[in-house]
Amino acid sequence: MNYAEARNYIENTGSSGIVPGTEVIKELLSRLGDPQESLNVIHVAGTNGKGSICTYLESALNACSLKVGRYASPSVFRYLERIRLADADITEEDYAEAVDLVSKAAEGMTIKPTGFEAETAAAFLFFYRKKADVVIAECGMGGREDATNVFTKPLATVFAPISMDHMSFLGDDPEKIAVNKAGIMRRGVPAIISHMPEVEHAGKIYSPEDILIREAGKAGAECITSDDDLIPAGFENPLPGAYQSANLNTALHVLQRLCPDLKKRFPKAEITYDIMLNGLHNASWPGRFEMIKTSPAVIRDGAHNPGAVKALRGALALDGWLDGRHNVHLIMGVFKDKDYPEILRIMLPGTVSFSAIDLPDRKRGLPSQELAQAALSVREELFGAGLSVPDPHRITVADSLKAALDIPFGKEDLFVVFGSLSLMQLFDEADL
Repeated sequence: MNYAEARNYIENTGSSGIVPGTEVIKELLSRLGDPQESLNVIHVAGTNGKGSICTYLESALNACSLKVGRYASPSVFRYLERIRLADADITEEDYAEAVDLVSKAAEGMTIKPTGFEAETAAAFLFFYRKKADVVIAECGMGGREDATNVFTKPLATVFAPISMDHMSFLGDDPEKIAVNKAGIMRRGVPAIISHMPEVEHAGKIYSPEDILIREAGKAGAECITSDDDLIPAGFENPLPGAYQSANLNTALHVLQRLCPDLKKRFPKAEITYDIMLNGLHNASWPGRFEMIKTSPAVIRDGAHNPGAVKALRGALALDGWLDGRHNVHLIMGVFKDKDYPEILRIMLPGTVSFSAIDLPDRKRGLPSQELAQAALSVREELFGAGLSVPDPHRITVADSLKAALDIPFGKEDLFVVFGSLSLMQLFDEADL
């Protein structure tokens, strides 16, 4: 099987779409010899900040000369970036080899694995065969029924802030979503929980952090909250955006807790908390509050749910972009299943223009015409509530990201491109 054949297999095996549950992947992994049981795994769940926390952990552990694997999906810039080892993407040859072995193992199964299940099994098999020291595994969606939830005893489970997302699969309120994500907790295993904001839904206030603490008690996990600030005075966060401080702090709690354990597991490696801390300076996570151009400024951020968008707006406010001295232009594309009306309610106030664009995935993306109409409706709603939305507020549909950026602007203006990580793929053709 070559790389093209491997990709074709992943795209066409099993049922299409998302199929929650771990029975099929557990059978598949069993046929492969249960490679995941030999891995030292840090398992990360949550709605917003998972990728950033994983990036911090990967950079810190790489600095200790450990062979660090990382599994996350979907890809943002390169398809193979979803499986990484020793600070490099998996090669096409290694990907094809792992998928080939998975396809052979799946031949006798009554229910074929989905593409995500097959690729997850291929990733864990790859890490096992390459003798990864530590693997950072990010849940694809949720926790309890996610295909990554196959580890008997990970090194730790980590929980990034929880917001409303994937409600049709995870539950229709924040408590159900938090309980689902808590499903990766294990008895006796550290569960490091980010300090996270409360979530308002249907007139009720929820505390996902308190729910996770409760669930950790039920599971018999070692509960560690991240309320204490471990960021050293004067430490310069390598990832931009005010909201990254909470993610960095969570990563530091994970590293502080695991450092003694890792020293015992790898006595020949040079593992200290100070080395980990120094390694954090190498963290890089494109597409998160990333300024890619100045005069006019262009910030791209993959925020795609209300929680992430609140963090984005907070970062814009903290950096002074919403103080009235700058014209802020929004460019947005979004998937159909996201709460885009609420996202618009958060982002529209105080901005001067809004451009709706189509995502690269037209099948799953909300048509730009529908997004623009939703923006018009939300603008009227906000006017009725007496909020400050400039009038006239320019709301339009753009044929491309390049076209959305090609409007009259001042040198002190800011363009914010947000709504989906898949928008990051459009920047090359926009020629910025």
